Amino acid sequence: TLAKLVFNELCAEYEYTCFVPSCTNMKNTKEIEDKIYSSIYHLGKQVTQGVEKWKPTDLRQQTLLLVLDDIDNGSHVALLEDIASKNDCANSRYIVTSRDRDILNSLDSSVFDVKFLNPESSTKLFMSYAFPYPTEPSPSLKEWVHKIVAKCDGLPLSLEVIGTYLKTKVSESIWIQCFQALVEAENVVGLDEKLWAQLRVSYDRLGSE
Repeated sequence: TLAKLVFNELCAEYEYTCFVPSCTNMKNTKEIEDKIYSSIYHLGKQVTQGVEKWKPTDLRQQTLLLVLDDIDNGSHVALLEDIASKNDCANSRYIVTSRDRDILNSLDSSVFDVKFLNPESSTKLFMSYAFPYPTEPSPSLKEWVHKIVAKCDGLPLSLEVIGTYLKTKVSESIWIQCFQALVEAENVVGLDEKLWAQLRVSYDRLGSE
């Protein structure tokens, strides 16, 4: 989310721009490279010449803003270094996101460590999904708002998903059940596992359809 924000703020300053989401979900670096050259923009307009027509020299000495989201192995790093070498422009900027600090440390880069949301920001985010303006929680639900937000541990995705799930729920008993399920999720070890345990709280309560 922060990478998207930075990209949107900076893209007007660069001749060529490209944002590639979820690199981890792609089969190999060839697929990532194809994605880059098929979704690149030049001065705000998408380039439509096709992947096969790109030449290594096309981006040489051109200002490029490239974001690779969720890289997770050395081949991703090698691809980025190859593109940077071909581009060879000191005024270009490359932004990557990763869950693996070792991947980031292998690059000659500045690392920004994304923190969890504080209680105030967590509550604001949760409320924007559970009670979109001008909706307000009933007095009986207000105490559960703070308890449930606390159990989401400042994880934006959990706050968004749980907030969306509780959006139309006016029964206090449903909120209590949700809170109790989040308490059980606390026993899970590991950040990724805990996140999935929290997300399952809403998933397990979906109807059959």
